[in-house]
Amino acid sequence: MEISAVKKTLAVALLAAVAPIGALWGQQFAICSSAPPLKAFLRGYLNTGQLAPDRTTRITAVSTKAETNTAEVDLVYVSGQRWCGSGGCTLLILQPQGSSFRVIGKVTIVQLPIRLLSSARNRYPNLGVPVRGGGIQPGYEAELSFDGKAYPENPSLPPAQHLTRIEGKEIIATTQNSILLYD
Repeated sequence: MEISAVKKTLAVALLAAVAPIGALWGQQFAICSSAPPLKAFLRGYLNTGQLAPDRTTRITAVSTKAETNTAEVDLVYVSGQRWCGSGGCTLLILQPQGSSFRVIGKVTIVQLPIRLLSSARNRYPNLGVPVRGGGIQPGYEAELSFDGKAYPENPSLPPAQHLTRIEGKEIIATTQNSILLYD
């Protein structure tokens, strides 16, 4: 894949240089050793505290930059022993800042697929995620909106809202092409 001369942050340009593994609406990219800023950020952010790194941690990432007229965000679906439970795994919503990132959402119990909705709030795209498992019956689709500071932390609680129908384009549908964070 050839990188165009379009101005992009270093991380997005590096991600775009990697072979795409899906392109339904957003482009899902495999993150590999050629994307050191994002991997370095994630290793630092996810490995806070006294615990040793979870060597089972896998990541699947996508950028919304080319897909919306909203502020750019990078979505990182984090899976592995420390990041998943019966209700789902962890989704990080990152705002690129130069060669680093700012976390504007850390959402737990996220099931796949993650959808990019056609709506936005406070200049940031709304996301749709299924909510099921962990005792939640029947399942439903939840809308995650940016409140000006962050996205909701839990799709099963307010301010996340129930959607009456499943909508939007799948941007992360599977972890089949995820990569190990600590390789």
